[in-house]
Amino acid sequence: MPRKFLRRLSVAYREKRGAQPWYLRPFGSLLHHPVYFSINRRSISSAMAIGLFVAVLPMPGHTPLALVLGLLLRANLPVALLAIWVANPLTYAPILYGDYMLGNYLLGVTPGNFSAGSSWAELRELMASAWRPLWFGAIVGGLLLAVLGYGLTNAAWRANTLWRYRNRIAQRAKDS
Repeated sequence: MPRKFLRRLSVAYREKRGAQPWYLRPFGSLLHHPVYFSINRRSISSAMAIGLFVAVLPMPGHTPLALVLGLLLRANLPVALLAIWVANPLTYAPILYGDYMLGNYLLGVTPGNFSAGSSWAELRELMASAWRPLWFGAIVGGLLLAVLGYGLTNAAWRANTLWRYRNRIAQRAKDS
């Protein structure tokens, strides 16, 4: 992985940490712990899994939830925050639709029918019946996406490490 680039960003952050906003001062010792900014395979893979899981949840406040989970699981916080940007205004509607359909399929419920001419009462009734499949689909889909993200990040890190090792061995053989 781009370890040197991430390390450069991390060092730049640590140098700037002298002046903190008032709302971060109570968490200063916690946020400056090196484990939350460490760049290793486990920390980055965990952060990717956290970010991808939180990104598909149908709720506001993805950033605070990703920070809390990152602190509890001792993952890289910047990567966890970057990973939640998978869900942006352009992708959030398809993600919610996928969550809803997955929840309906897993729960064995037929999807609600919404037409353009529906009244507010019909919409309210549809939303009252849709929250359970939506959340169930989001949690199951988020867990699947988190496992997939963890595995792919871990595999990419290992492949990059192996590639650099082989190049280093080839360079040594060429120089000898």
